[in-house]
Amino acid sequence: MVSKTLRRIFVVAAAAVLLSRAASGQQLIIKGMYGMYAGTQAPPGLYVGMFGNVNWQDEIKGPNGNAVKGPSLTQEIFGPLIQWVSPYKILGGNYSAVVAIPFANFALDFPRLDNQGASTGLALSQLYVSPFQLGWHSDKPMPIFNGGTDVLFAYTFYAPTGRYTPGALDNTSFGMWCNEISLRATGFIGKEKEWSAAGALFYDINSKKQDVDWKQGNAINYMWGVGHTFGEKQTLMSGWFGVAGYAQWQVSSTTGVEVPEILQNNKSTVYGVGPELTALQGALTVRYFWQYGAKTSTQGRGLYVQFAMPLGK
Repeated sequence: MVSKTLRRIFVVAAAAVLLSRAASGQQLIIKGMYGMYAGTQAPPGLYVGMFGNVNWQDEIKGPNGNAVKGPSLTQEIFGPLIQWVSPYKILGGNYSAVVAIPFANFALDFPRLDNQGASTGLALSQLYVSPFQLGWHSDKPMPIFNGGTDVLFAYTFYAPTGRYTPGALDNTSFGMWCNEISLRATGFIGKEKEWSAAGALFYDINSKKQDVDWKQGNAINYMWGVGHTFGEKQTLMSGWFGVAGYAQWQVSSTTGVEVPEILQNNKSTVYGVGPELTALQGALTVRYFWQYGAKTSTQGRGLYVQFAMPLGK
């Protein structure tokens, strides 16, 4: 049997052939962060909570989808979040804002496998700030969605507040800014809005990385969810369950004199799908994903958990 050390050497060497030594940078958005109620804004009030995301990656997929399997890499990110939904309206929509302070064991800034030598403990990652959100709610029946619709528009930025050194394995930041525009919607079916379907579109605009001539290509992200409610409304154990998924497409080329040619000519892609369960009147959300269809990226499984509760209006 091949030893673990030899296996690691093989995976690193094969990955180098597929993707070159410093492979494609990843995007900052957390894949699967939104699902079945992606376009629904919480009622006016102040909310605090925690979020966590764990990714288990065991494949590197090349530009043509060819795979190299290897030791599993586990990436962890979690942190507190705070959201304020105001009673004040702009253009008919409620204004809201969200701030999250994530911590990570390391940032997966290029496709690789194996944690060895990567994590030196949890540290601050990239600050998430969504200072401008507008949410609209309508009970007016629409084609298909006879229970009404919710729509949310948001501007978000990610600041490089974590540890970053070009080429280091233990970075907890990507060393770049990202500006994100998103439009999300949730449609309801049934008199009691027992069925729902949601879709969320994000466009991420990345800056150059710090201290290196490398600008990561921009990406379009699509997240969705379909499901059904359960439990009596206004009871503690009420919520919804169903299926959620996402797609991420890099839409512009990665550029810079230090970017390998293979990465300038190829863009990353990855998809995910899995179950979603939200309980405690929407306070607790759990999503589990299997990734597929990846190119110029790692591929594996992911878990997203979020808990938030109101502090008051």
